[in-house]
Amino acid sequence: MNAQSQIYLPKLTLVNKSLIIVSAVVFVLDLILTKMTSTGSLFSMFGLSANSVFTGHVYTMITYPFFSRSIIEVILNCLMLWLMGSEFEANWGTKRYVSFILTTVLGGALLYLGIVALFFQGSDVYFFPLTGFAGIVGALCLAYAVIYPDRIFSFLMIIPVKAKYFCMILVVISLYQGIASPTGVGAWGQLGAIASAYLFMIAISHRNFKTLADKMSKMTQKRPVKKSKAKLTIVKDDNDQPPKYWQ
Repeated sequence: MNAQSQIYLPKLTLVNKSLIIVSAVVFVLDLILTKMTSTGSLFSMFGLSANSVFTGHVYTMITYPFFSRSIIEVILNCLMLWLMGSEFEANWGTKRYVSFILTTVLGGALLYLGIVALFFQGSDVYFFPLTGFAGIVGALCLAYAVIYPDRIFSFLMIIPVKAKYFCMILVVISLYQGIASPTGVGAWGQLGAIASAYLFMIAISHRNFKTLADKMSKMTQKRPVKKSKAKLTIVKDDNDQPPKYWQ
């Protein structure tokens, strides 16, 4: 088997490992609570809906990605986090990668809430919770297409297609779902995450941003304390009394 036909599997990095573990644990916990207790699903408590945010549950703008509705969704999204996210975390560093994830999560939440508040107020969609890693995965696909545009993806696991075209197909499908499908409003969350990822990459590549980031980094670094060159010696008087002063 030649090198080109081998599948590259990056090392699973810390942030992505944590995201995968939390997602899997939450899915199992929600399944247990739903099947064995009368408390109901955790989606209504931690999923993102316009009703929950506008009634004070702002934390759902961060918690909603960790909840998935099927085991297939958990497996596929976690696999994408491993294959693409680990490479970005290894190359960017943990701090920048976490900033990227938070930006896409919040960006997806804001666009989704805006669309729902404008066009679906009072409907069932207003109360329906958005969940899942779809927005993060879409953002990773966008970043992959920008950085590695000519790498080959397998569309529908069968058709080989370059990363840049794969990202275009993903955006078109999400737009179609968001506009044409009455139940596809969640696609706006993914589109918001993709747009946020693109703006994030433009920002970090801008010269002014790099200059500001360097200044902030220098300000937050601990400055080394200069050692004094003065030598302290004890001066004694002629009568060999206890020391009178330091010089």
